[in-house]
Amino acid sequence: MKFYSYDYVLSQISSGNWLMLGFLVVLLLATMATSVQAYRHKKDSKYRELVIILVLTTVLMACISISNFQSNSASDNQYRTSLHFIEVVSKELGVDKSKVYVNTSAATDGAILKVGNQFYRAISGSETDTYLLEKLELVSSDVELVEVDK
Repeated sequence: MKFYSYDYVLSQISSGNWLMLGFLVVLLLATMATSVQAYRHKKDSKYRELVIILVLTTVLMACISISNFQSNSASDNQYRTSLHFIEVVSKELGVDKSKVYVNTSAATDGAILKVGNQFYRAISGSETDTYLLEKLELVSSDVELVEVDK
């Protein structure tokens, strides 16, 4: 069973897709430059066709970027919830958050925690920051701690 550290969960939060955004900016600049050429050469259809192709490509890339942003945002919210969960548990147990490991990096309800040599199962309470921690005894000690690669 794998247990993830606080730093590992923190590293899973994405910082955005800057390559896609850069490509979108280049497409917009190319579209503007080609539009100027199409305006100057009104009788030549090759620039108009190129503008149409660039506009359609830009719209397609913008839609893909929006979709990626939405899915990354939902994933990041799950990781942030897990980070907050680790912080709350570490404060409640009086240990450093770097000593708390969780068996899932995105969900909190039903998660198994490793704190030192002790194992706990977390059950969400009715309030936002309340959890019931049930002490567990592991039958199999096949535990792998996952740290962030530095």
